[in-house]
Amino acid sequence: MKILFVANGFPPNGQWGTEFYTHQAAVGLAARGHHVSVFCPRREGQAERYSVTSTTRYGLTLHEVSNPPTRTKRFRDSYLSEGVERCFDELLRSHRPDVVHFTHFLWGLSARLPTLARDSGAKVLVTLTDFGISCHRGQFLDAFLKPCEGSEPAKCARCVRTLGQYDGPQPLRSAKQLLATAMASIGGLGLVPTAADLRERDLALQETVQATDIFIAPTEAIASRLRGIVVPTEKLEVLCYGIDERPFNDAPPTHGEELFRFGFLGQFQPHKGLDVIFRAVSRLAEDSTYRDRKWSVRVHGTPVGGRHGRFIARTWDPRLAPRIEFHGSFEPLQAPWAMAELDAVIVPSCWTENAPLTVLQAIAMGLPMIVSDVPGIREVVPEGTTFITPGDAAALSVAMGSMIRDGARRNLVVEAMPISHGDHIDALLGHYRRLREGRPGLRLVSGS
Repeated sequence: MKILFVANGFPPNGQWGTEFYTHQAAVGLAARGHHVSVFCPRREGQAERYSVTSTTRYGLTLHEVSNPPTRTKRFRDSYLSEGVERCFDELLRSHRPDVVHFTHFLWGLSARLPTLARDSGAKVLVTLTDFGISCHRGQFLDAFLKPCEGSEPAKCARCVRTLGQYDGPQPLRSAKQLLATAMASIGGLGLVPTAADLRERDLALQETVQATDIFIAPTEAIASRLRGIVVPTEKLEVLCYGIDERPFNDAPPTHGEELFRFGFLGQFQPHKGLDVIFRAVSRLAEDSTYRDRKWSVRVHGTPVGGRHGRFIARTWDPRLAPRIEFHGSFEPLQAPWAMAELDAVIVPSCWTENAPLTVLQAIAMGLPMIVSDVPGIREVVPEGTTFITPGDAAALSVAMGSMIRDGARRNLVVEAMPISHGDHIDALLGHYRRLREGRPGLRLVSGS
């Protein structure tokens, strides 16, 4: 079977969970004897925009379309790109895949790609990694991290226009907000999104839904927000991500037991909750019980630009430096070795979440976790996981202190994953074959 994945990026350039999962699925399918290739945007480098570079990576054919960000891009460019569509159409014509599986199609790609894939004769699947199909921000959180109950063009346009506290210094932010409001009142001039722009986005994504044969939600938490409202019930399946556990099982601990080391691995975005760790560490460092104990937090990731460019600057306290170590991001396939340096993982997310890959990796590693009590985490973690209320730095400091005192360590008897890598690949192949044979799908829930 010829299978084409469409993704946000691919290792080693793509450094986050979606890219890691795409690699795991693609390599797993290739190991079963299928011809697998990947199409994704390349956001850096000097290549001409919309030029495509094809290489071989991890035994797969990788097609990268150059599409770096620019200050002149408009709201429409966040979900549509005629240039990317031309490149993708040419690839479909030359390679004729049987199945096109999307793990991303916005921000650097185009929402029309699933339609092009369907028109080429391929079967089309989309894995929903967030709420991007219904929410421009992706998490159903507004600029101030307040939950949103649903999308509506006028409300969404105001949300997209609203500048949050990390969008820049206050005087500049206020001036930009006034200008955005004024421009919106006269139609936006193509630069500031209005209700009409959000309606156009909705229409484009409705076309995406129509063109897609199956949507795969890794968690019921994601599925329940979209089922029957955005995605027809008969098109939606629930299947948790599957990762190859073996490298995590086999990686030996790489630091001594005299130091207890927590870890955060993820994007430096407000909804990921890194600032909660900062505040928890500040509390713990001032507590005489833990002041002289040997413990630290290792942070893997990199600051982001754009709307959250001032997030770290606004939340980081240099006095925490002895306890918090910044180690930058790492190539995704190095995750087992990065995690081997940890005794516990902290996942303090402030949004619903969707089976975070860091959580699945920690389960495979046998590492204890402190996680936010949100639906998309709770349904995939093993019994005994420590939960905190999202944003509760006091509770996080208490949980961290408990682990430091008790000396909680990696469990070499690893808990069962929500679904094994092999079973996940079997499930994907089952979907692909049923679609190609014209048979109805089966309801798959997490590891079933």
